[in-house]
Amino acid sequence: MRLKTLEALKSGSPQRRVRGLLITPAALVPPFIGKEPLVSRPSCTRRPSGIRPPAPRGMALLMAIGIIAFIAAAVVVSLRKVAAESALQAQERRKREAHFAAEAGLAEARELTRVLREEGNTNFNKVIEKLSKQYNGQAPANGYVQGEPGLPSGPPNGNVFPWYEAIPWTPYTLAAASSGTAVDSDVTTAFLEMNGAAGRRILDFPAQERVLYRVFLVDDNDTDDRTVDSNNRVWLVSVGEVRGRDGTQPQRVIIRALITSGAVPGGACSTEDTNGAANNGEC
Repeated sequence: MRLKTLEALKSGSPQRRVRGLLITPAALVPPFIGKEPLVSRPSCTRRPSGIRPPAPRGMALLMAIGIIAFIAAAVVVSLRKVAAESALQAQERRKREAHFAAEAGLAEARELTRVLREEGNTNFNKVIEKLSKQYNGQAPANGYVQGEPGLPSGPPNGNVFPWYEAIPWTPYTLAAASSGTAVDSDVTTAFLEMNGAAGRRILDFPAQERVLYRVFLVDDNDTDDRTVDSNNRVWLVSVGEVRGRDGTQPQRVIIRALITSGAVPGGACSTEDTNGAANNGEC
């Protein structure tokens, strides 16, 4: 029996029956070590209900792209907000610089009118005459600013009235001269104001750039030709300006002050004087 089985295996036929037994070739029978096969036969078993099938591939990449897009959008919004805040702060800073420049121009013009008025004169006619000659060398009737956009250009007896230029456009800067002189002309020591207590140069010394002022003198409405002062009162109008880079829109501040000669009490207040007709030198 055993010999016949071995012969059947050697014959090469894949299967053969020997006395009712199905003989399988040795190549198709897994080898055994002891009682256990070296290769386990496939089995069909059910997966436990608690274990889920693996998720489709690529979801992690989509989630990463979505997160990156969200972060990029948040960064763009933040940058735009920061830029807007920075622009507002810069505009406010330029506005303050223009205001300080206008105040400086007004103070300088007050001193200029005092000097030009000359001792003994109670009105500002001498000042108007000198400013006219300084501007275009003509009499007060034609010595006011003309032909500039935004300023009066018609005759004094028309709907507009003359504005006399007291101080032309003047830079309001804190930069020291190249020779090393101080900002204050009364200080003779070079770089004295730009050095600290220890004698070292102040590296962050402020230097205002593109800051200017211009001042006009305008006679108040004292019922006569506004080229002649008859009530010892005139207006000083100071314009402070910070010019932007590359021709951008400038920032301007305009302030005015009604001044009197101070030699005698002012005359009757004009209709432009808001505090009424007081004859005490103030309106």
